[in-house]
Amino acid sequence: MAYHYLLPSDTARVHSNHIQNCRNFALTVQRYMPHEASMGKERNFWLSDICKDFKPDTDLITSTRDRWLAMTEGAACFTMVTHSRLIVGLGGKGALEFGITLHRVTGLPYIPGSALKGLCRNYTLYYIAEQSNISLDPAQIENISERAQQLDEQLSGVEQHGFNIDPAFVSFYQNLFGTQGQAGNCVFYDAIIDEIPGNQRLFVAEVMTPHFGEYYKSSGKEAPNDADKPIPVTYLAVNAGIAFHFAIGLRKNAPPETPRGDARAMLYDALYYMGIGAKTAAGYGIFKPVESSRSS
Repeated sequence: MAYHYLLPSDTARVHSNHIQNCRNFALTVQRYMPHEASMGKERNFWLSDICKDFKPDTDLITSTRDRWLAMTEGAACFTMVTHSRLIVGLGGKGALEFGITLHRVTGLPYIPGSALKGLCRNYTLYYIAEQSNISLDPAQIENISERAQQLDEQLSGVEQHGFNIDPAFVSFYQNLFGTQGQAGNCVFYDAIIDEIPGNQRLFVAEVMTPHFGEYYKSSGKEAPNDADKPIPVTYLAVNAGIAFHFAIGLRKNAPPETPRGDARAMLYDALYYMGIGAKTAAGYGIFKPVESSRSS
């Protein structure tokens, strides 16, 4: 399918030339969107085409990995593979009305360290609650997020909520994630992709079809009903079977007894059991182990 860009003819010729040779996927998605991609169903064809035609620069992937390995030297590292498709940053704003987290320089997908730290923190909260016989089951309590926040506050030394928690857990949590007055001793690095196997696509076009558009637009003020017109929405995701490198380091002047290995194990299990990014309730963002992925 031929795509058109609303540009002066001489600019369009240069532009078209550049698009054909562009190896930066972020640039293609965010700056090189054709007119057809803004016209409803045509967007699906365009996104499918660029996912199919995109050929990652293997040298760029290798050099990025080498820089990352040099930066994380001495950190607790492991590798996992996407068991399902991965969507990080779906709620981000852009020309295509959806987001995906791509590195602004390389255009490659990555997982921000802040997102990994948040996931590890949430999983650790569940782990401590289970070990302390504190219920975080949404079927048994009115507000699971409020309960988790109360537990977080107590572990961070902000407030006391009467939970019977072993002081060793409090010390462990504060050591990893810090308190209101002091940063945690662990550093969660951005996760980057490893080499892409064979002819496998790095990106895939996904479709979701909200059936109750007016209900969502009105934030629940309009009741959902079957008279609404379903409108398919196409977005991008990282394909299953893509390996990512993860690393957890120590902050400068952190005490040597900081349980970095435990934080690494918590993050590993969180990626395996909970997943990361958007639509994890639907099975997205789950990682699986690879051989020797638990080695440092």
